[in-house]
This record gives sequence, C-alpha cells and structure tokens, in this order.
Amino acid sequence: MITLHDIKKNPVVEVFIRRGNQFLGAMGYTEHGFRHVNLVSTIARNILERLNFPAREAELAALAGYLHDIGNVVSRNDHGISGAVIAYRILSDMGMPPDEIALVISAIANHEEEYGHPVSNVAAALILADKSDVHRSRVRNPDA
Repeated sequence: MITLHDIKKNPVVEVFIRRGNQFLGAMGYTEHGFRHVNLVSTIARNILERLNFPAREAELAALAGYLHDIGNVVSRNDHGISGAVIAYRILSDMGMPPDEIALVISAIANHEEEYGHPVSNVAAALILADKSDVHRSRVRNPDA
C-alpha cells in the first residue's frame, strides 16, 4: 500500500516539486513548493478524517494534496492535467492499484479554478485544501 511517506521519499517527486516551484518563481507566481504541498496534503487529509471518511480515502487525499502541483514542472497552464499524467506514471511505477490511482489523478486534474470539479471526496478535499492556503509567505514580490 503506497503511503504519503513513500511519496515523500520518491526522488522524482522531490525534484519535480522543487523545480516546478523554481520555474513558477521565475515567472513571478506565488510559492508552490514543499511548504504549500505539505500544508495542502495535511488539510486534505484532515477534512476527510474529521468527516469520518475511511482512513485510506483520507490517505489518498493526502497523496493528492502532496502531488497536486507537480505539473508545474511542465507549465503553469493546465498544470492539473499534466500533473495527473505525471502522477499516474509515478504511482503506477510504485505499484499503486489502478482504482486508487484513478482517485488521486482525477483529484489532481480537477483542482484548478478554471475547470475543476469535485468529482470525488478526494477531489473535494483537495480543492478546499488548496484554496485555503493564503499564507503571506506565498507572495514572492510583495511590492507588485
């Protein structure tokens, strides 16, 4: 069973999150690095846990939260879609069952404001968690 701990130890995940955040910084976007993905992961898990959803579903929400911005390594545009494709490959290579992969990647693909939909409990938790991170430390250019 793939856990958040396993995902955090994956070297590809680490590089893609770090580089994606660097690329966004170069374009003037807010912080999308490890502080953000860890917070979103924690909040997404907490939402489902506190609503008494099954523990595994809450864990999948945590995974989706951690991976949700991994597509920024490709481009900010449609990063949810590219992130879902990247996450599919990573999770599949790690041996996650297809049904669980489907929940995680559909949540990632549907977290963007422009066209995201709460297609599952995992997706709904991810959307709420992501949009709740409004910390001032995310601002890279406070004078803009």
